Amino acid sequence: MAFVTGSTPHNGFTLIEVLVALLVLLVGLLGVVGMQYLSLQQVNNSNLRSQVNLHALEMVEMIRANDNNALVAADVDAWEAALDRDIPGAEGAVAFNANTVNVTITWDERQYGSDAAEQTYTMTARLEQ
Repeated sequence: MAFVTGSTPHNGFTLIEVLVALLVLLVGLLGVVGMQYLSLQQVNNSNLRSQVNLHALEMVEMIRANDNNALVAADVDAWEAALDRDIPGAEGAVAFNANTVNVTITWDERQYGSDAAEQTYTMTARLEQ
């Protein structure tokens, strides 16, 4: 059995291995970027939901501070302006029912795979103890 030295029949084989490794790495990095994008989108949605909750609670507390009566138009307009400033395109509604108040806020939320999905949050609060 004789070995031939100096002859390498696999010239260029390592270059193909490097290109395949780079392709696998690229696919992995694209997956990481996609997950990061989804994560940032969901953090934004979570922030919107927190803002909606705070605005609904603010309206309930304003009504309680007004002796459980409906607010004047200027107060409602100021609340709606603040709501629209923090959550663009959001709409709020307040409905009294006996000794409870329902604050409903509707807004568009960006979802994965969809440009906008309408969400609705309703807070029901008892006015009298």
